[in-house]
Amino acid sequence: MASFNTILYQIVGERIKKRRESIGLNQNDLSEKINIGRSSISNIEKGRQQPPLHTLFEICKVLDMDVQTILPTYAEVQEKVSNNTNDLYATFLENIDITDYSRKVIENILNDTKK
Repeated sequence: MASFNTILYQIVGERIKKRRESIGLNQNDLSEKINIGRSSISNIEKGRQQPPLHTLFEICKVLDMDVQTILPTYAEVQEKVSNNTNDLYATFLENIDITDYSRKVIENILNDTKK
């Protein structure tokens, strides 16, 4: 199950990548402009690396965007966390060998905990 921080940095990375591609910049060009490795750019865009705030500002400066445009709201992150959790539970229930009755009981318990 992905944590809040994991999802947060994935969203930030997706937004950086989308903007970078929209202005026709490749990862290597961006990395040279802010003086970090290309693999770091790749990891940031995939949400695997959590860059310091000053690095996010440098990236946004090169991409000609305000840092607030890459930061999601709390609700956006929480929604993705919930969707990710729901998908995980659904996959789990699909892949275990249990009776239909047991599956329904588990689904009801999971649905009750979401309320």
